[in-house]
Order: sequence, then structure tokens, then C-alpha cells
Amino acid sequence: MTDSILVVGGGVAGLHAAMLCAERGARAIVVERGPVVGGRLAATMIAAGAIGDRAGGVAPPLIDSLAANESVEIITLAELESLEGRPGNFRATVRERARFVTDACTRCALCRAVCPVVLGNEYDAGLTFRKAIYTPLTETLPQAWVIDETNCLNTPPNYLPCNRCVEVCEDDAIHFDMALDTLHERHVGAVVLAPGFRTVDSRRYADLGYGKHPDIVTSAELQRLLESPGPTGGYASKPSDEEYPDSVLLVLDNPSRFALYIVASQARQLLAQDIASVSVLVLSPMAAGSEYADIEKLAGETGVRVRWGTGFRAEPESDDALGVSFEDFAEKRFVKERHDMVVLCSDVEPPEGLPELAGTLGVELSEDGYLANTGTNGAGVSTSKPGIFVAGCAGGPKNVRDSIATAEEAARSALALLDPRLLEGEAAPLPEPEPAAAAPDAVPDDMRLRLEKLLYALLDRADG
Repeated sequence: MTDSILVVGGGVAGLHAAMLCAERGARAIVVERGPVVGGRLAATMIAAGAIGDRAGGVAPPLIDSLAANESVEIITLAELESLEGRPGNFRATVRERARFVTDACTRCALCRAVCPVVLGNEYDAGLTFRKAIYTPLTETLPQAWVIDETNCLNTPPNYLPCNRCVEVCEDDAIHFDMALDTLHERHVGAVVLAPGFRTVDSRRYADLGYGKHPDIVTSAELQRLLESPGPTGGYASKPSDEEYPDSVLLVLDNPSRFALYIVASQARQLLAQDIASVSVLVLSPMAAGSEYADIEKLAGETGVRVRWGTGFRAEPESDDALGVSFEDFAEKRFVKERHDMVVLCSDVEPPEGLPELAGTLGVELSEDGYLANTGTNGAGVSTSKPGIFVAGCAGGPKNVRDSIATAEEAARSALALLDPRLLEGEAAPLPEPEPAAAAPDAVPDDMRLRLEKLLYALLDRADG
């Protein structure tokens, strides 16, 4: 048996699960594919309250507390390569790619000035630019800068035509002679999968006008504008001139429950910034039902105008305003109007590499490509392989509040597979969630976990 839990994915769900496990005396090993932890919410992890009310009153993990917690190990630029064993006794192999920048980095930014490669900053939804050697945000974990090997002019270790960053680094922190890969082995009792989701390529929205004008943005870009710290300090200013818009149109072409939640949430944030006119256009036939509750509630509470239509187009006009046109289903006519900013709601899809990760672990995917949930008590965190749990959006798109809720349940399920005698301290157990109705002939997840734990403990004793 072991006192450790492996968390794959360093977004808010994975980090929340890791911190909960650490608070209960376990060790958490976080494996993150990117150069820093935090995922899409990394910028908000510097101060309590920076995430706003999207977390439902739950404080998400902060960079300072993560860095100070000795029971949380973070391995970035890494992927889970293999997992062997059984619940309570897994052997995980993690492959870490080279950062090419050591902890001696003081973030002085001298290398940024001389690097000739300019790229869009993914952590700012492409609204700002970075270099091939970079830090994506002003505060990150780890703190050291990183070299984007894919786009750097160098291909270490044998092809190094550019030496500019090395020459100006006064900290001697940049080393292209690092080992390209490092393998780590960890003994863990359970695995929590929280690799998140990805936003679809913005170029898919070209037929709706994206790319024709800087003030035609995606909802992912708008959300980054609304966050502080951020490119505009948290204000929804227009990318074209940084002026405040008087009129914003939110356009939704795929009215899934998650997308409707995003539109309603962003409309409320825009209204809170006293934007004079905020309206919503849903590009589908008029409908009603529980999935439209957020939009209906938004319209009722705020007076935001919600319309249904088709044939939408957005074009820049001579005075830098945006001309939009569409067929209004309710009014049965073709509508033309002007707005200062148009927001196209971004679709989301399973994260990159999820099929490969599922294949490595032997867990099933659902028809829509996310990790399949096999839970029987409504918890939504069990996968098809015992001892492996799913948290956050890896099981399907979720808002921040629901992602944190699944992280708590995944942490609880993972801790149940550890021997409590191995855990440090005597922290109180996680509060139990409200019970959900189980299928008549199904074994509840908590009972199944106890039975599995007992079985594998007996097997371990037999092996000994």
C-alpha cells in the first residue's frame, strides 16, 4: 500500500483534488502536459476571489498555497506513460520533457527581448503575444520560464543556430544540453484524471465573420478579457482600439447546456460592467426546456433580449462598427443592425491526447469522446477501471462550480483506497455529498470501493 495519489491534469479540478488529498494526509503527484499549472484559469490563481463567483463560493487552489505544500508534487511538461498494478498498489511511469530553463531563472525577461520568434499566447486566448522562450503569465507555477521547443529555432541537442537567449541570461539558467526526457516512477494507490477540455479552433467560425475584424471575438477570448489580471485588466474593451463597447451581441450557434451557461454567465458579467446594450442570438429554431433555463432566467432577471434566428453574418462597416444580419424566427423577417462587439460562443471538445491516455490506462470513452462515467450513485467520477477516477471536464463540459464538485468526489473516492495508517496527521474526512438515488440492483460506489479495497489488501497480504 502507499500514501500517494496520482492526478493527471493541473487545471482547477486536478489541483483542487490534489490539495484536498494533501489536506487529508496523502501525497499528491500532479502531472501536467503544459509548462505551468492552472490551465485556462491559471491567471486567476494568484488571489482569493480573482475567479469571481464562478466557483460557487469554493476557494480554488492558489499558486502560493500549492508552492508551499510539501505534500503536493508537480511535474509539468509531462505525460503518464504507463500504469501497472491494481487499486491501492499502482506503479506509474511519467515522462517529463525538458524545460531547458532551470530554477535559477529570475524572470528578468532579458531573453524575451532578443528572441526572434513571436507567437500567440495560448494562456491569453491568443489576445497577446509571447516568444519561443517565455512565461505565459506574470505569476506561474513553476516560476521558471520555458522554451517552446516546437517553435524555437534550435533543435537540441545537435542543432543550435540561435544562441541569443543564452548570451543575455545573467543567471546562467538556459541550458540546451539538458536531457530531452526524464522518466519518473511513482507508487500510487489511485489515479484522478482531470485533463480538462479544449476550445475548438477559432477558424471554424470564419463563416460567421471571425477573422474579418478584431472586435468579432470568441467567447474564450471574451472570458480572458473579463478576467483580472488579464490583457485589459478585467474589462471588456474592444481589441481594435481598447475603447469600451456600447453594444455587444452574443451569438450561440450550438445551444448545448454548457454553451448556454457560458452565454448567460458572460452576459451577466457584461451587464455588471454597465454596457448599455447586451443581447443574445441563438442560431437554431425556437425551443424551450430545461436546457434553456439559464437563458430564460437571464432574460427574465435582466431584460437582456434573446432572439432565435439563422443565416447570421457579421461584416465590418466603414465607421469601424460591425454590421450584422440574420433571419429572425419570431418576427419572420430579415434583420440588419449594428454592434460594437460580436462574441461567437466557442464550442469545446475533449482535450488533446485523451484517446491515447484512455488507451494507456485501459479506460473507456463515451460516444462524445470524453471519459465514460460508470458510477452507479450519481457521483459521476468512476471510470471503467477500478481505482481510476475522473474529475472536471474530462468527463464532459462543466462549469467551474461543477468541476470543483467532481474534484471533491474524486478525491474522496481516491482516498478511500489508501491505508489510513499511512496518511500523515489526523485531518477530518471530506464531507459526504448528498446521497443520490441508486439503481435498484446496483452496488453503491462507496460500498464497491470498500469491497475492492478489502479484496486488494487481501491479495497484497497473500503476495507477501
